[in-house]
Amino acid sequence: MKNKITKKIIAGLILAVFITSNTAMSALALAEKPSLRADGEDTVKLKADVAITTAQDPVTLSLRDSDVKQVLRMFANQAHMNIIFDSGVSGNVTLDLVDVPLNSAFDLVLSIAGLTYVIDGNTLVISSSGTEVSAAKQEITLIPVKYIDASAMAEFLNKNIFSMKKPGLSSSEIVTTNPMTNELLVFGTKNDVAIARKVVEKFDKKPLSTSIKVSHTTPEQMAELVCDMLLPSTSSSSGGGGKGRSTGGAAGIKGVMTGGASSSGSGDDVELGGGEVACTITANSSGTLAPLPLQSLAISFFTQQGTIGIMGGSEQQVEMIKEFIAQNDRKQPQAYLEVSIIELSEAGSKTLANTWQYLSKNFSFNYAAGSTSTNPNYPIFVHGNRYPHIESPGQEPSYDVTKYTGPSALTYTINYILENRKGRVVANPRILITNGQESVIDLTSDYVKTVTSQVVSSSLTGAVQRTYEIGDDNGIKVSITPFISPDGYVTLNITPEYATISSQVTSPNEEDPSITDIQATLLQRRNLELKNVRIKDGETLIIGGMIREDEQKTVQKIPFLGDIPGIGMFFRTTVTSKNKEEMLIMLTPKIINDDEPMRNEDTL
Repeated sequence: MKNKITKKIIAGLILAVFITSNTAMSALALAEKPSLRADGEDTVKLKADVAITTAQDPVTLSLRDSDVKQVLRMFANQAHMNIIFDSGVSGNVTLDLVDVPLNSAFDLVLSIAGLTYVIDGNTLVISSSGTEVSAAKQEITLIPVKYIDASAMAEFLNKNIFSMKKPGLSSSEIVTTNPMTNELLVFGTKNDVAIARKVVEKFDKKPLSTSIKVSHTTPEQMAELVCDMLLPSTSSSSGGGGKGRSTGGAAGIKGVMTGGASSSGSGDDVELGGGEVACTITANSSGTLAPLPLQSLAISFFTQQGTIGIMGGSEQQVEMIKEFIAQNDRKQPQAYLEVSIIELSEAGSKTLANTWQYLSKNFSFNYAAGSTSTNPNYPIFVHGNRYPHIESPGQEPSYDVTKYTGPSALTYTINYILENRKGRVVANPRILITNGQESVIDLTSDYVKTVTSQVVSSSLTGAVQRTYEIGDDNGIKVSITPFISPDGYVTLNITPEYATISSQVTSPNEEDPSITDIQATLLQRRNLELKNVRIKDGETLIIGGMIREDEQKTVQKIPFLGDIPGIGMFFRTTVTSKNKEEMLIMLTPKIINDDEPMRNEDTL
């Protein structure tokens, strides 16, 4: 008697520890639930409901290394059922059970021994888990699926439930689909069908569909903001102008048109009501468990309708996205910006040129523009009196180069030139700028960057094919990004770029040296990058100091004579040039005041 009481006390303590540990683990799981989940939790029992008897009589049993067949026979006798064992059933069990229901005791022994069962009328068929003995008593059951993909549900059931070798359930893939009717075909027992129905009932629900109107930002920008900031792990930017977006996880959607109709033909396509998927949360799983990619949360945008679409997800996720859009769909402040771009140029040159010429019967001398030589029409004849000179090919030579026969003469001329040039180029664009959006003022022009010539081999003489490379950055380009604050100030990021053609590099063509190609065009640049320049409403910011100044002086002289102090200036040619350029940029922002509400709370 004492032994029985002691055993009952020990069994009670074991059950109390088991219940306490499970309660603590459940509390820990609830404390660590993800942020994107519903407040409540729901569970589906993934095991068969063992019911070999309807009686609720408890079982108290204590065994040591007993044959599992004999234990199961005792349970069958108490349930008034027949029992059959497969040839693979073997093993021993040790147990101490105190006031445990017969159905629970039967299920516990099967789980520990790695066995399963099938009920055929009033007979229990016991076999090892993983064997196909139970397949002889299977039926085909059709389970309709309304809202989700039946093939995904079938894969989920086969890999996550019917492969766990649980007592009373099949241990192989028993679920397939009828794609025409989106139905599940279950080749299993009543327990298998019952579990499949529970899972389908749990997940086969109509997905949430919500449309939110966007008033102050574009739907595309808001959708990308939701994907990048609220759901950063689900989306990533894609190429092609940002129209399509790839998603995180195992699968994704790129640039899917939803609800659109287009008309193709000559001219531009017409799209009515088209939308783009910005990002989606897809199922992803690691390990041996299969995911359930059924009700993905997809964010889309409809530009023509001005709305953001939310498909799928939980009610908490939808509410979170609504709150995010309401907080960020605010009217952006704007400013009227007057820009004045002034380019000032000043160039001048001074030339003092002396020319000397001496003619005699035996000697001639000529100095002009820094060049000293004899007169080409009256050279010094060492022998002879004249020689023929041909003006052009094909003409008869004429003896027009002869000795000078006139009187000796010494002549002197002076050329003094002053040149002064001034220029002014003014551009005065006026633009409307939006907070945080970059605006570009482009006043550039195209130019020929390189020219490559190729002589064409044909019957045409001198046929040349030229290839031109065109540049487009000659001129002024200003990029402006404003940040408009409520206190009446505008903070600007300004990037002015100014480029002019400095020179060109040329070379003779390899095939025909008479043709000159442009190998490269060199630009002179004056660029600035200004960050966080703060201007008060209505005041003017002047950006100056971008000055370029060149000064050159060239001296050409007669040797020895040009170096004589005082009179040497009459035997020199001096050219002095000076060039000065300056660019000014003046910016005057004027904040536009609008009394309309800054927040959008409209939802559809």
